[in-house]
Amino acid sequence: MKTMYLDVTVPRVVLTRILGRISRDAYFAPTSPLHLDELPDPELPGHDWVRVRNRLCGICGSDLHQIFVDASLDVAPTALPSHQRIYLGHEMVGDVVEIGNAVRDFEIGDRVVRWGRADDCRARSRDELCPACARGHRVLCEFASEPRAHHPIGGGFGDSYITPASTLLHVPDDLTDEQATLVEPAAVAIHAATRLDPKGFEKPFGSEKRVLVLGVGVIGYLLIQAIRALEPDCEITALAQFDWQAELAIKSGAHHTFLARDDGFAQVARLTGAKVYARGDNRMLMGGFDAVFDVVGIASTLNNALRWTRAGGTVVLVGVNLHRMKLDVTPVWYQEVNLIGAVGHDVVTWNGEALSTFELAMKWMQSGKLNCDGLVTHRFALSEYRQAFKVATDKKMYRSVKVIFKLDADRCARGRTRMEK
Repeated sequence: MKTMYLDVTVPRVVLTRILGRISRDAYFAPTSPLHLDELPDPELPGHDWVRVRNRLCGICGSDLHQIFVDASLDVAPTALPSHQRIYLGHEMVGDVVEIGNAVRDFEIGDRVVRWGRADDCRARSRDELCPACARGHRVLCEFASEPRAHHPIGGGFGDSYITPASTLLHVPDDLTDEQATLVEPAAVAIHAATRLDPKGFEKPFGSEKRVLVLGVGVIGYLLIQAIRALEPDCEITALAQFDWQAELAIKSGAHHTFLARDDGFAQVARLTGAKVYARGDNRMLMGGFDAVFDVVGIASTLNNALRWTRAGGTVVLVGVNLHRMKLDVTPVWYQEVNLIGAVGHDVVTWNGEALSTFELAMKWMQSGKLNCDGLVTHRFALSEYRQAFKVATDKKMYRSVKVIFKLDADRCARGRTRMEK
């Protein structure tokens, strides 16, 4: 199998962070954590495991954070045990080419996406599920960092991978492969939209009608559509970095946009009727948006989100940032602004049916509630990974939204027989 992975040993990470300040080439040097290698095809380690041959895989912002060693060692997640080898790519669609004897829900040739963690309770075949896995929020599994006998091998940035069958979902025939690569970010967006009131998913926004989506990449565009699907009466504003992003936000369902170069406080006051107060460079609003989704997650955006939210409103932190940041949290107590997080995906009830947000994303794509047209902007072979990562990170030059790898699917038709006992 040909696959891309990170060898996250301390010497490689430290050296690459130092050399990366001098040249971007350091992130792709032999001394960096990044590898693209041909590895022996692993055997299925259990009768409930599956081998999948990839078709396409999207490049996620979290992949780029890892590739460019964009993380601090003193934030909470880095205190957890982790594998030395991290396989890259999780927004993939592929075909089942081998199944274990105990697998009943999949057959060779089935087109699938992977959901959940490959290290959660179900993937570990635990008899007793942790509270998070029991309610379906597998990303929050309490045992995900515990040692285990066998780990999934391979990821989306490669020709194939092996994984427990419990981590896979079927892709409907009427969805394209490119739509399927967007199911994972769409599931993330839907979960984020429901965080305003997880207990009342079918009417999550209550009286919160003015919503700001702060930052528009692919999750931002899908989040706008998810909010529109959940609460058609919401008035949605999007903050974009570039004019072309603002145009795409309007096409996605936003009513208003403004740009990062604009006076944000003035724009929020104009759109919500809030009043701006200032002492020098220190500014505060009385009034503001009912809810703000921070899809960027850096100090400047989160500080603004807290100040641009009305008293009693809610800020949902969606953006991933693995660095400590300096925050003014006084709006949390002074204005009773609620600050909550959103990570990954969840299981929700929709029209009386319990569904993962992966499944709901696919249903909404089928019905047209989620329109993915134009979101996949660039396609590369895996061998062109350096250019692909450049395009994915330089949105100003390339106008990139979702960049994907087109992987070799010719071998998908070969298939294999069931793993013998």
